[in-house]
Amino acid sequence: MKLAAISLLLIGCATSDSSKEPGWDTDDTDTDTDTDTTPTTPTTPDDVTPPKPETPVASGAYAVRSTFDLTIEALLPERIATMVTTLRQFSQNPAQTMFDVAEDAGVPAVEEIRAALPSYLEDKLEGWINDEINKVTINGVSIPQHAANIVALAETSLGKFAITSTLTVNGSSATHALGMLDLAPAGLAVQFPLAALPTNVSIATATCSSNNGEFSIGAHGYSIAYGEYVWQAIDAKVDVRGSLGSAVNCPAIANTVGNKCVFGACVGHKAELTEICERGLDEIVDRVHDEFTAYRFDLLQLESGTATLAADSSSMEGTWTAQINAGQGLRNVPATFTAAR
Repeated sequence: MKLAAISLLLIGCATSDSSKEPGWDTDDTDTDTDTDTTPTTPTTPDDVTPPKPETPVASGAYAVRSTFDLTIEALLPERIATMVTTLRQFSQNPAQTMFDVAEDAGVPAVEEIRAALPSYLEDKLEGWINDEINKVTINGVSIPQHAANIVALAETSLGKFAITSTLTVNGSSATHALGMLDLAPAGLAVQFPLAALPTNVSIATATCSSNNGEFSIGAHGYSIAYGEYVWQAIDAKVDVRGSLGSAVNCPAIANTVGNKCVFGACVGHKAELTEICERGLDEIVDRVHDEFTAYRFDLLQLESGTATLAADSSSMEGTWTAQINAGQGLRNVPATFTAAR
């Protein structure tokens, strides 16, 4: 009996004291909200690997401006000189040049005067005509000097030019269409539209590619009546025939020279002198014009082009490997270009 009571007492003590043991919790609800005690490192932008930038690729339509310089190899000085020979001769001896070209053109008045005048009058005729011509000025410049200035303008105007165009890139092929011929690099503020030319002349196709930010285009070419355009620009600037004709004033010179007399013999033949003067000026200008017309680019060959693309592919700058046949065979021509969408 005593033993049973003692056992019961021990069991009761154990039950009541268990709630006070350290580490025990009588509440079944888990109040610990910290489920992960592992320390973490915050992420910063520097730790993020940026995406690799896209490589520029040419595509779409670009407005292109190409500049060419003929003065190094393509156009030899002697070729330029032949184009203005007659005008240069006129600047040195106007009367002799007018008589010579009029005679070459078959103007009958030349033979009539030479047959009619005694030699001592004929010998003085050219000098008298030149004296009258040298008295006249154009904007303060003598007629011979005016002609020499036209020669110089013609020579320099043939040296440099620019072409605007549209380059349309579609994958590995490109269409290159001419736009305008710009003579501003030669000092002539004149542009000529080239887009109106036949499509087989003004539009060319070529292969192309973009690689590591570099654009390349293959061979293509055009044919351009360059000399005629330059002549039109020069004529628009100085009015070659009009300026010479107004200044020389053939009827006035014929009247003055026709009244010259030596030993009682007078020149006369004023109508013939007027005809020689007028037809001589016509022939001088026509000959120079014909030389310019004959000077054309039978082939403007762009062998290849390379350019560096902008990061967004919207523009590029590069160089052409160009050749031009200006009647002397293909010659290398330095050329650069810029393009922008």
